[in-house]
Order: sequence, then structure tokens, then C-alpha cells
Amino acid sequence: MRKAPLLARTLCFVPLAVLAACSGQTSAASGADGGSTNPNDLQASVGPIDVPAGVETTVCIVEPLGNTQDVVVDGIDVNLAPGSHHLIVYLTSAEVQSDPVNCTPFAGIAAGTDTPLVLANKEHANFTFPQGVAQEIPANAHVKVEAHYINATSSDIQGHGTVTFHTTPKASAPPYQPASFLFWGTTNIDIPPGASVSTGPIFQVGPGGTHFLSVTTHEHRLGTRAQVWESKQAGDLGTQIADDKDWSNPSWRLLSPTFDFDGTNGLTYQCDWTNTTTQTVSFGESALDEMCFVGGYYYPGTSLDLRIDGHKVR
Repeated sequence: MRKAPLLARTLCFVPLAVLAACSGQTSAASGADGGSTNPNDLQASVGPIDVPAGVETTVCIVEPLGNTQDVVVDGIDVNLAPGSHHLIVYLTSAEVQSDPVNCTPFAGIAAGTDTPLVLANKEHANFTFPQGVAQEIPANAHVKVEAHYINATSSDIQGHGTVTFHTTPKASAPPYQPASFLFWGTTNIDIPPGASVSTGPIFQVGPGGTHFLSVTTHEHRLGTRAQVWESKQAGDLGTQIADDKDWSNPSWRLLSPTFDFDGTNGLTYQCDWTNTTTQTVSFGESALDEMCFVGGYYYPGTSLDLRIDGHKVR
């Protein structure tokens, strides 16, 4: 089997290979005519995607978002169909590709062409940025929608998903600071058959002079708990901000007040798993492998802050 590029194999939480081709799909990225009643709303969607029983697949499309002027994102709504492991919407410099194609996840991050706007890892979620903070989307933007599906049932399903961005024209927006996404995790995962394993607390220093305003976690099907703390230093577990015991329904929590990174403090995260299979499970991109990540929005930020095993990748 041909392996994906090294960065994709190291970073993504989607499969190494597509297990089946899809057929009969339609897709769209659109403005207010995509079902929203707000004329400033923008929508990115994909589907329906045919996902036969027992199949895991990842598909991508690239579409114009439909904004003719610079806008700022005030809030986000996510709606995914059952069987969706995650959906990611990126700003991209790629050319339009309206028909869903099998894709290598996170390849655009490696090339520097894709910047994630939202990583949706639950069926339904909504998020509103606090006053004075917003994401930026340039005029005439292209977005890539990356959709990962896994059908563990005995019947075929139709996968689809929509992300709605609630926006304001930049020219008329009140003063704000730009928000970006951070995603930190570890590849040091080894879970023997029948064993319960924990990473133990992992401390990561945050980018100094910024403010962490929301938190989410990411594990796969064997995950039993993912915890995150605000930490003054390594070993400080004084303030817990996430304690997720359902891997399929992680936090999307807005922090109030924000946690201010000063260049020495940061986040501590820990993941626990119980391996109910007969095989050793390690880090990997398939939903049958495992992951441990903490993510969220921070400001001011101009790009993705991606750190793997303590190393800043981007």
C-alpha cells in the first residue's frame, strides 16, 4: 500500500488510504442561498456521500465560498450526518474541484496552501466568538471541505455535512482581534490488547502574548477520557477546563475569562484509553487507530499553531 506523505502520516486524524470509491455525490459551498436566513451567512457543505457498510473513506472538494468582499466570522454552526468522523473546512489556494475526490488528509497544511477555519468532530455544534474577536476570510475565498466517514453498521449510509459561518462585512465590523486555531497532540501511543493506558499529563507552553478562548479534545473509539488544564508550569493541574468522557461528543467550550499565554505557562492534556480489541493499537490516521489532541481558538493569531510532541510544526 502506498503511504501518504510524512507530514500527513504524522499529523492527520483521517485514514492512510481510502477504502472505497464514492459515487453519485453532489457538493456545494455557498452564500445565503444555502438554507440560511441571514444574508451575511456563508455555508460550506459536502454530500451526500455514499458510504457502504463497513467502509471508511475520506473525500475532499474545493469550492468558492461565495463572499465578494472581505468578511469576519462572528460564529459557527456545524451539522453532520451520522457516520461522520470529522469534517474540516480550510481556506485554500487550490483550484476549484466541485466533484468529491478521494484525498490525502492534511496535505495542504504540509504545502502551506490550507489553513483550517473549523475542525468539526461532533454531529452538532455551535460557537460564537466573544465581542472583539473574529476570524478573517478574504474576499472571493476558496474553501476545501475534507470529510472523513466511517460506516460501522451493516447498512449503507449517506454522509453529508454543513458548516455555516455567521459573518459581518469587514468594512463595517466593529474593532476586533483576529482569531486562529491551535492543535496540539502526541504520537506516543501504544495500547496493548485488553489494556487500559494513559498518556499521563503532557505540558505544552503556549504562544506568548496571546489568549486562549475555547477548548476541544480529540480521541478515537477506544478513548475513555480526555482532560485539559490551564497550567502555570509543568505539573500544575490546578484549573481543569475540559474533562471529556465521550470521545464522540467532545467539548466545544468557550472560556470566560480567556487563559492568557505569557510565554512560560500553557496547557496540560492527558488521554486515557481501554483497548477492547485483540490487537495493539497505536497512533494513526484511521478511526481504528488512536489519537490524543487538544485544540481551540486563540487570539491574536494569523495562522494555525500546530505542535506535535512538543515541536512546533506550523
